[in-house]
Amino acid sequence: MTHSQHGVASTFCSAILVAATALVALPSPARAADPMDWPLWRGPHGNGVSDEVGLVDEWDPKGGEGSNLLWKSDELGGRSTPIVMNGKLYTLTRDQPGTELEGEKVVCADAATGKVLWEYRFNVYLSDVPDTRVGWSSVVGDPATGRVYAQGVCGYFCCLEGDSGEVVWDRSLHEEFGLLSTYGGRTNFPLIHDDTVIISAVVIGWGDTPQWGLMAKPAHRFMAFDKATGEMRWLSGTRLIPYDTTYSSPTPAVLNGQRALVFGSGDGAVWAMQAGTGKTLWNYPISRRGLNVSPLVTPNGMVYTGHSEENIVGTTMGAFVAIDGTKQGALELGDEEWIVPQAMVGKSSPIAVGGRIYAMDDRAKLFVYDAKTGERITRKALGRAMRGSPIYADGKIYTCTNEGMFYILKPTDDGVEVLQKLRLRGEEVNASPIVSHGRIYMTTADNLYCIGDPSVEPSLDIRLVNGVRPVPTASGEPAQMQVVPWDTLLAPGEEQTYTVRLYNATGEFLREASSGEVSFSVDGPGSVTPDGRYIAPTNAPHKAALVNVAMGDLKGQGRVRIVPPLPWSFDFNDGELAPLTWVGGRIRYVPRDENGEGYLAKPTELPTRPGAPTTKLGTRSQMWMGPSDLADYTVQADVQMQTGVAGESSAASPDAMPEFVDPSASDNPIKLPSAGLINSGYTFTLFGPNSEARLYSWCTHPERAQASVAMEFEPHVWYTMKCRVEPADDGASAKVYGKVWKRDEQEPAEWTLEFVDEAPNLQGAPGLFGDSKEAEFYVDNLKVTPND
Repeated sequence: MTHSQHGVASTFCSAILVAATALVALPSPARAADPMDWPLWRGPHGNGVSDEVGLVDEWDPKGGEGSNLLWKSDELGGRSTPIVMNGKLYTLTRDQPGTELEGEKVVCADAATGKVLWEYRFNVYLSDVPDTRVGWSSVVGDPATGRVYAQGVCGYFCCLEGDSGEVVWDRSLHEEFGLLSTYGGRTNFPLIHDDTVIISAVVIGWGDTPQWGLMAKPAHRFMAFDKATGEMRWLSGTRLIPYDTTYSSPTPAVLNGQRALVFGSGDGAVWAMQAGTGKTLWNYPISRRGLNVSPLVTPNGMVYTGHSEENIVGTTMGAFVAIDGTKQGALELGDEEWIVPQAMVGKSSPIAVGGRIYAMDDRAKLFVYDAKTGERITRKALGRAMRGSPIYADGKIYTCTNEGMFYILKPTDDGVEVLQKLRLRGEEVNASPIVSHGRIYMTTADNLYCIGDPSVEPSLDIRLVNGVRPVPTASGEPAQMQVVPWDTLLAPGEEQTYTVRLYNATGEFLREASSGEVSFSVDGPGSVTPDGRYIAPTNAPHKAALVNVAMGDLKGQGRVRIVPPLPWSFDFNDGELAPLTWVGGRIRYVPRDENGEGYLAKPTELPTRPGAPTTKLGTRSQMWMGPSDLADYTVQADVQMQTGVAGESSAASPDAMPEFVDPSASDNPIKLPSAGLINSGYTFTLFGPNSEARLYSWCTHPERAQASVAMEFEPHVWYTMKCRVEPADDGASAKVYGKVWKRDEQEPAEWTLEFVDEAPNLQGAPGLFGDSKEAEFYVDNLKVTPND
């Protein structure tokens, strides 16, 4: 069963339809876009500007007659910026916060009344994100179909029918492609482009050589999926080994006649790439850390963005910059149009109004710059911190600081005039305001406010239409090729039929190639027919293949992982690397041999770019070994912990460390690593540094279903670990078990840890977890077997 087939029976989610009438998910007909809808968090033009008029100059959050507060909902509060489409408001929120059942959910409400129409819940699993940062991303709507797309903080990605909440398709991006979900919870926002939906993250995939795209090494990568089916169209990344994760969502733009995505990358540079193909247009380095501002692109192709981290030269922090987006290639510092050093615009996205740029820095200071020269017009303090982005509508700027200072501002010749200033007391604000159908929506951690004058009919002023960009003509000769699906996983003997999509030089889709125009071949196991049907061999154990396509000078590839059904067994005695098909495995684990017995080691330092020094980035990581729809199985492996000194790299040999030092003693610097098994979205880990065995799904949540026990671990001793998950027949719960014992001793009859999860993960890919920052650990005799 694939993700695109199992709908609401998805691994980690359940639909809660609040509507009185059950609706059947049918293919959505084409719809006409409503110009007053707000289907993207930055608005219909992607620039924080609305064309609506007749909006309020003041309001009172206490409500009452004449307050212009239309409604207020504590059910819709959170950190996500909502969207509005077809009379409905969509947002992401926490579900059952602070309980052992907590998860994340997409909520749909009536945009006029705030009444909840439906909810779609899914678990947060295999993630370090704090519960207070759940719902970091925003939903995106597709006006053409009425469907909505959402990415959870753990990498769960879904397409839902906007009218009913029924699942059309879903993907588990971290298990399938190696999406990195970090403690901070930074989560990017989806974007619709034609018939694709595009999402990005730091991704550590499979394939460790140029032939395979160096995908096993992390990079900030964009993934484009067929918006109707969830099939992957293309994947394109920035430089390897980025500094950070990021939440700079891509801004749609037209640059030099090419529809583009402009974004801040985890590698500290601003990038532009073709929206249809992922082809790089240019990049501009600005910071030694990842970028989080979503750039502003004006109709003339100028790009405005900033950061508040370390600059690439000197010791200062922060900059705000204007870049000519019509340039090409690898730009350098100095190629910008203008730059304001030490401007700490690191989180809030700017807006353009009347030849001026309005930017909020991290300390909630408003700066107004001349768009052409960068000359500062004014500076105004609004509060203490800024996380959301301002919007411009009806001649006014609406914005709210992190501590809840809400402003309505009017641009003037010498700066801004304050039309209203009020405090939403005790309410933290991380979201941005939006405008739709005469209403302003503002989300706080506690509430969602709907603001408007009920006596005013909503309307548009077409003279204010800002940022409308004509779609380039899809004409010319084929210059680029996409082989679809770009990445797929098959069982032995299964087949995959490929489609070849042809694009012109500017990235516009032309047509699908016919079978007579292209030739197919295979590198690796399996065969392919002349019409593009790949057949996996019937006896391939954890192998990979490349499906090559050629049409004249154009070439393309599709990647195939072949993973057999359970049971699996790995003893690593062949001295080879981890199987190529393991997501995040090749770069994380290296083969070792001792007295003729092979095993895998997780080093304390990892290779980065060729010729560059090693790094500890990624030494705390997860990897996955197969399909994400596996269920009802057991994972078992032998592990051995080595010793290291806190703050130093440990040597490969255990003899390099003093074995007489007790690593559990509180007054010594010796540290142990952590090693764990992953099963169906649960992890069983031996935490060496704090002498604890723990069984969990969401490790940073204090209440989510879990179990733990204090346990001392001896270094340089083999232990056997076993993790078993038994989903209930009705899918309402799962029993989760973990067991550990010394390998040379008898397996105990009792489980070391166990619990029943009433909000279960019913399926998921098996894998390994490890943290080797302080010391290595070894893995041997890895087995995955069906439950009896």
